[in-house]
Amino acid sequence: MSNELAPQDQPPPNPTALASAQRFTPAPGYDPYGAQPEESGVDLSRYLAAVKRYSWLVALVTVVSLVGAFGVTKIIPPKYVAKGTIWIQGEAGPNARSGPIQAGDLLPSGGFVNLLRSFIVLDEAVRRAHLYLLPAPGTDTTLFSGIGLADRLRPGKYKLSIDDGTKQFILATDAGDVIQRGQLGDSIGNGIGLQWTPPAGAFHTPKPVVFTLSMPRDVATNIANTIHVDMDENGNFMTVSYTGTDPVRAANIVNAVVDREVEVAADLKKAKLTELTKILEDQLSKAQANLTGAENALESFRVHTATLPSDQGAPIAGGIQMTTNPAYDAYFRKKIEREQLRADRSAIMRILNQVPDSGLSVDAMMVIPTVNTSTELKGALQDLTNKQATLRGLRTRYTDATPMVAAAAGEVDSLERRTIPQLALSLVSNMDTRAQTLDRDLGQSATDLQQIPARTIEEQRLQRTQVIAANLYTSLQQSYEQNRLAELSSIPDVRPLDRAMVPRAPISDSATKILAMGLVAGLGLGLAGAILLDRMDPRVRYPTQVTTELGLPILGTLPRVSKGSVANSDEMAHVIESLRSIRLNLSHAHGAAGPLLLTISSPGSGDGKSFLSSNLAIAFADAGFNTLLIDGDLRRGGLHRVLKGVRTPGLTDYLGGAATREGVIQTTPYPQLWFIGGGTRKQTAPELLGTPAMRELVLGLRANYQVILIDSPPLGAAVDPFLLATLTGNLVVVLRTGATDRQLARAKLEMMDRLPVRILGAVLNDVKPEGVYRYYGYLAGYEAEEERKAGKDQRQIATPAGHS
Repeated sequence: MSNELAPQDQPPPNPTALASAQRFTPAPGYDPYGAQPEESGVDLSRYLAAVKRYSWLVALVTVVSLVGAFGVTKIIPPKYVAKGTIWIQGEAGPNARSGPIQAGDLLPSGGFVNLLRSFIVLDEAVRRAHLYLLPAPGTDTTLFSGIGLADRLRPGKYKLSIDDGTKQFILATDAGDVIQRGQLGDSIGNGIGLQWTPPAGAFHTPKPVVFTLSMPRDVATNIANTIHVDMDENGNFMTVSYTGTDPVRAANIVNAVVDREVEVAADLKKAKLTELTKILEDQLSKAQANLTGAENALESFRVHTATLPSDQGAPIAGGIQMTTNPAYDAYFRKKIEREQLRADRSAIMRILNQVPDSGLSVDAMMVIPTVNTSTELKGALQDLTNKQATLRGLRTRYTDATPMVAAAAGEVDSLERRTIPQLALSLVSNMDTRAQTLDRDLGQSATDLQQIPARTIEEQRLQRTQVIAANLYTSLQQSYEQNRLAELSSIPDVRPLDRAMVPRAPISDSATKILAMGLVAGLGLGLAGAILLDRMDPRVRYPTQVTTELGLPILGTLPRVSKGSVANSDEMAHVIESLRSIRLNLSHAHGAAGPLLLTISSPGSGDGKSFLSSNLAIAFADAGFNTLLIDGDLRRGGLHRVLKGVRTPGLTDYLGGAATREGVIQTTPYPQLWFIGGGTRKQTAPELLGTPAMRELVLGLRANYQVILIDSPPLGAAVDPFLLATLTGNLVVVLRTGATDRQLARAKLEMMDRLPVRILGAVLNDVKPEGVYRYYGYLAGYEAEEERKAGKDQRQIATPAGHS
């Protein structure tokens, strides 16, 4: 053991533990072998070690969870989905017309979804498809083919029993209360609100017929909440789907709802066309009366002015020459144009003034005639309309924070607040220039028109009134004829495209999902239980528990040695290297002043203190130090058997005056290692440790030995280790991983803190170099070895009896 190993890094001791002056304070540069630096955050290696230790618990919980999940799969039935498709005529989506619904339209695409979920559709669908009735599994559903509802329905579960011999039936509640008795072929269920008269031959077996009745409105409400409706992006195809445990019932629900949706949509369209036809008929009658009045007024005026002379003295032929005079036409066109420019300018400025508050109204701008003459402004307005439609479409699918929506909103805002206002102001400027020109022309023409008789102007007014009335009458007559024809040959806007088929396979493998969830839940609970048990474990298992909770620096570790290990094995090599490291750390921790005087103890029995004492003494002797090992365990000490010595005479014999100091010091098979046994067992042995003779013995031995090690009883056994530690002034605690009780160790160390004792640190025994201790081992292949000589065996590790 002469070769030394470089110590590994160790974190500084716990500041709380170092508050006591008795704990060992590392010297500058002290770097004992021990724990790796404590990592911040989650210590995965500790969790992995806990899971490995409690793997049986993880496996048990996982198996139980899987068994439970398998049982759930037998209870939860599979689900099936039935789908049907409806075709909707008309434009929808981004290219849909804005503004009011036209004569040929019924509802916007979103309105058909709301119509499908309305009770006018669902109530009747429930009644027609008998969805208020739910037969028990395995029941022949053809028995209910002619069933209907009366005024009052009594919901509940019922059983219809058949007597095959007498051909009679008994209708009773699920609790057994008889509601009706009768002969097969009679009406069944009048008392519970049913209109049902199945033929007598429909009952092929005497098996009872069990069924459940629900209120139609409750069934309709449930369907409205569970049915799923999808519209394509253009709004022309509506997919209706329903998910349930009964594939036949799911298909019946979808088909009943689709059929009723188409029927209601057709009725609504026909009613709309009928009402619109009546309105147009009334308007047409009023327009015809207005046209007749305008024609009569014009005819009367021309009759009265036919014989009147003109301004030139010649008779005027029915006013035709006056009304067709180009001067009049030019003047009135300019006058009308001037007034139109004024009105258009006022409308444009009013719309522009509203832009900061309510935005730009495209519809209001487009109805201004002058705007339609400007190609640039009209194109900008059309571009704004398209971009607004695009923005609305994006907002139905994305949030305002989406880059596409933000970009589209920016383009709309730029058009509304910059581009279109600039083009509109430019158009207003051109209109002002044109208005000034028209004012000059009208002023010049006014002088000429003053000579035209007032009757000419009146004639033109009457003529315009007659033309407007005629145009209005013609337009209304065309609309009336179109709507009357549409009413007679109405084609529904909504038609079924694909009817629902009975699904043959469930929508998903629920059993696999449930088993997977059971596996995940079992693993999660098992892992959580393993970690919880690890946290509740009172034994020392991890380096951080020693350095943080107990406040002890780790001087080294002793690896686990399996029984029956032979010399020169890998395990023995690791033990030797560990002892060398502990020897170096103890030498450095103790300091160079005087001989190394040390008490070795542990919180409880079986922690390995005697194993460390004997082998550490051998390690110091192999390093050339004159070493004395004292068996201070006067109650159960057995180091004499390890070192092939004798127990008596020993320490108690010397302290009792029955032997001399030279008489109790024994030689051992190991050069430079001497041994003092425990001596004769005495009831007063603990008191002897506190006598002046014990102190004089220790002081006297300091001059003859470089290393004095005292193996004491466990800290939790008696006061002996506290007396011995006070004599030596130094203490090393041996902790066995997986065995030492942390609470016991903490309590005994707190008692030791009150004494003038330096606790140099802890040595961890029975350490497996894996998991959190994976950095505590040594590389294989670098063991220090001697060349073997024939007939000479290597020395073995000293293992005390009982390995205390």
